Amino acid sequence: MDVSPRQDFLSVEMSGATASALLNQGTINLWFGRNAEKSLVSKIILTISNVDSTAEHEREVICSFEEISGFESCGYILTSYARRNDKYRAVFLVPFSDPRALDKLIGTICHDLELGEARMTISWKGGRTRMNMLHQELSKLNCFSFSNITYKDV
Repeated sequence: MDVSPRQDFLSVEMSGATASALLNQGTINLWFGRNAEKSLVSKIILTISNVDSTAEHEREVICSFEEISGFESCGYILTSYARRNDKYRAVFLVPFSDPRALDKLIGTICHDLELGEARMTISWKGGRTRMNMLHQELSKLNCFSFSNITYKDV
């Protein structure tokens, strides 16, 4: 189902048994269920990267000071950190243009899924054209059984 190029729309929602995506003009909200497989997580993240490599995700990590440089060496960009008891609360940007950062992010999501579901928000430059492209590309994965498009009232 293509999003009509003649109508303005606000969002595209896609959902399935193990994953859902809500595409808005400034953000993509993802949900992965506990049973989501690494291959599916990887395909969704890489599809987003292929459509908009300027997309980014803000990730908060509690770690030792020494571990911060490990995240940076995987392509994460440190934006802030603060001491929290014997650890540090570090906030990173995960650029979707860096394959190392995406690989680390996919691994982190899969680790989170061992504990339960995973949710994340991605910032992107998604206008009508990119939302349509991403909707089409994600539909090709055959993991979404439901799709809903919300149009702007005129």
